[in-house]
Amino acid sequence: MSPILAVNPTEPSPTLPSALYTESDLPPTLPGALHAEPEAPPSWRMPLDVLDDERPARAAHWLYRHAILLAALWAILLATLALVLATGRPWTGVTLAAHDGQVQVVDVAPGSPAAAAGVQGGMRLLALSAPDGSQPLAFQPGDLQANPDELPSYAEWGRFYERQDRLARLLDGERVRLRVTTPQAVAEEELMLRPARSRPLFSLPSAFWSLMVLQLAIMLMAGWVITVYPPQPAAPRAAVGAVAISVVLASVAVFGARELALPSPLFHALVVLQHAGSLLAALAVAGIVSHYPTPLPEMGGWRAWSVAGLFLLWALADALWWLPSPDWASRAMLLTSVAVISVQALRQWRAQRGGDSVARDEARTQAVIWIPAAFCLFGLREGALLLGFAPPLSQAWLYGLMVVAVATRTITHREVRVFELDDWTRQVLLTWGAGVVILLCYRLLQASDWFSDELAMLVAVLGLGLGYVLLTRRIWGRGILRRGQTQRELTGAILALGLTAPEDRAPLWIALLEGTFEARARTLEVEGVPPPRVTTVLDGGRALWVPPVAGLPGVQLGPRDRGRPLFARSDRRLAIRLSVLAAQIIHAREAYVRGASEERQRIADDLHDDLGAKLLSLVHAGDQGGAGTDVSRLAREALEEMRLSVRHLKAQPVPVADVLADWRAETVARLAAAGVQADWDAQQSGRVAPLPMRTAAHLTRVLREAVSNVIHHSGASYCRVLLHVSPMALHLDVEDNGQGMGLPGGNGRAGGLSSIERRVHRLGGTHRFGTGALGGTLLMVRVPLEPPRR
Repeated sequence: MSPILAVNPTEPSPTLPSALYTESDLPPTLPGALHAEPEAPPSWRMPLDVLDDERPARAAHWLYRHAILLAALWAILLATLALVLATGRPWTGVTLAAHDGQVQVVDVAPGSPAAAAGVQGGMRLLALSAPDGSQPLAFQPGDLQANPDELPSYAEWGRFYERQDRLARLLDGERVRLRVTTPQAVAEEELMLRPARSRPLFSLPSAFWSLMVLQLAIMLMAGWVITVYPPQPAAPRAAVGAVAISVVLASVAVFGARELALPSPLFHALVVLQHAGSLLAALAVAGIVSHYPTPLPEMGGWRAWSVAGLFLLWALADALWWLPSPDWASRAMLLTSVAVISVQALRQWRAQRGGDSVARDEARTQAVIWIPAAFCLFGLREGALLLGFAPPLSQAWLYGLMVVAVATRTITHREVRVFELDDWTRQVLLTWGAGVVILLCYRLLQASDWFSDELAMLVAVLGLGLGYVLLTRRIWGRGILRRGQTQRELTGAILALGLTAPEDRAPLWIALLEGTFEARARTLEVEGVPPPRVTTVLDGGRALWVPPVAGLPGVQLGPRDRGRPLFARSDRRLAIRLSVLAAQIIHAREAYVRGASEERQRIADDLHDDLGAKLLSLVHAGDQGGAGTDVSRLAREALEEMRLSVRHLKAQPVPVADVLADWRAETVARLAAAGVQADWDAQQSGRVAPLPMRTAAHLTRVLREAVSNVIHHSGASYCRVLLHVSPMALHLDVEDNGQGMGLPGGNGRAGGLSSIERRVHRLGGTHRFGTGALGGTLLMVRVPLEPPRR
């Protein structure tokens, strides 16, 4: 892009990005500029309607257009199937829990078969048998296990399935005999229970409905991604992963919501679906991170199919129990998939380090989201089981975390959101780290037998939580928020900007923005249309536009390089605050200068109108009186001094011609009044800038003091004044034919010569006293002048 852009005011220009404007701040001359985008080649960032003609087939186009509807239909179909399986089993109306090695009734639903049989909360179930007492089966706490995944061997899985089968066959009967006891009673009691043939919807636990809502949400998010970004290779993989997770959630919802037992074939089929769906979801995530934002090398063709085939064979061996133990099956399989996801995400991040900044930030955000999510879903659960620990969170919580990660990735998938996530990704990473560390420490304290569960959680949360807060504050303050200039440096730069002359402020402003945002800056001049009026992030975060303010130029920052993050909303807010501060201090400085100038003008007017009028009257009175020559002379000198003071107060530069004219009138008049013949010769060469009031005042007093010495101390009858003014310097020579400096009574250093020396020194000039060609004293003064501005 050229630094100077010529734009036709009657047509929206593709050269000026439409993102420079917002909906509420469009210039009136560009009514359609917001949507006037140039044609571009197909990209993974382009919406669906731009790529309609790129669809290979009408059927595929229809699928893309209706992906959200199809996703909703799939979620509804899956939820209906789950409801049929969950409610198609016999129902007794009891809620059970393991307590002290026995199965205890926690609650009994009003109007349920259990309530009709006399079952009450607090009772302990001892055994279940046929109505005639045959086929008795004693209850065990393991019967209530939500998922056989937590069992250490396939043999225990087989015993668990066998007991589930026996309980399911007993409950399928018309009546069952239930042997119970209460904590207060010593004797056992037998109750006849008639299970209902189906389970009412209201009896399903809240976990079941939560999982159904989650699988609906994840399918709708996948449909949204497919609709918005159909050409991106990661989009169909995201859809496959969402379908797999929805199957997992539905399977877990069915066997997790069972009241007491499921037939072993159904139970095992649901567990196999859970494992296969988890594996497929993991492979889909690995495919996403391998192809988004850009396809990684060596990840297509037979290599990808080989990896997928290997994992599918692994899942088949897990379903048929061909492996030595569950540790070698689903646990190792899912942990390996977590490792694959992590490696591919890091490779994608590394591949984008020197490339497109938006793709780089997408890869970084993706890694920060997917790696912790996969670790929490598969690593925490399967890793804990592999090490012999109980999972730190229930399955429902872990799948909830996975859905949150999918939702986060879906929301951040749009390019317009990418540049807002730089600091947010660090916050996510630190928060994930805090949760994992606290959870692990809690489990370690719990396993040590030194603390109770409540005390272990309290120590982990308070101790590690406070330490984590202090640590992250240090990391956040020094490693993340400390970018560019410090607050003290910014304050000094803003103050210097306000105190600098207006013509020198633009370079300081540009240097301030470059140092603050660590990006190259350039001014952007637009001919024919008003410049953008708002601070705006451009081109997906690659650039930042700072509009003109308080006489400062508009500046475009970016693009950032060497791996620096994209511009975010925080950068936009900082730029707005800097612009406001700069405008305030510049306006305050101008107001101060304006007020001081007005006050000088008031004092000058008062001196001129009051004191000047009185001195002028005194001069006229002295001239008319004849005898008041001294009074007239003193009054005239006072009047000249007052005029000089008034000019000094006004502090306005004085043209050289006016200064020379005033000097000539005063000098000739004073010498003539003293009876000394005056010879005035003033020359000007080139274009000379107006003299600053300070320079004119000092030189006036130098000339006046030199003439006073001629009149009062030299005894001369002739005085010659030579002046030469050039753009670079002023030369003044005052020579008389008097006694000279070496004779008794000569002017020497008396009569204010020290004042001449002091004033010339203040102006940075030089002076010299000597004997001139006329035999009297010669004063030579040279003072440098400021060259005129071009």
